[in-house]
Amino acid sequence: MDLETFSKYGGMNRVINYDVCIGCYTCEEVCSFIHEGKSYIKLYDIGGGLNKPISCFHCAKAPCITACPTGAMHKDKDGAVLVDISKCIGCSACLAACPFGIPEIVPPGFATKCDLCNPLRSEGLTPGCVSMCPTRAIVWGTTNEIAKELRVRALKKLVYKPLP
Repeated sequence: MDLETFSKYGGMNRVINYDVCIGCYTCEEVCSFIHEGKSYIKLYDIGGGLNKPISCFHCAKAPCITACPTGAMHKDKDGAVLVDISKCIGCSACLAACPFGIPEIVPPGFATKCDLCNPLRSEGLTPGCVSMCPTRAIVWGTTNEIAKELRVRALKKLVYKPLP
């Protein structure tokens, strides 16, 4: 697969395995630390005291990119959806288009969202939420790598049964 196709239709990505997530807030805290007090992965109480995180899914066919009239929303070489704040006019088209309500408009009037720890990735490191998750609920890699990892985890649940 060529780089253009790789970036346009996925590239590297992050998946949250909600069955494994314990809602410990580690991902939110590390994101806040890395981004100087602003967390781009947030946990919400979904009922019964159960907390689960949500963040940008960096969609392969991201509706926020399609909706953005200035081209501020774009993909990087890894497939992460980024915001070029120098092009953003703060119109909220990305927020309206996102099925998960992820982009936020912040003062002085531009969109902001998860960049999959772009500075860390540029140094060959994984996003902070992935590295610090104590249960490995946040999986990082290509679509094929993520699928393989999740399949292996599912098989281990089926095959490894505790002894009575």
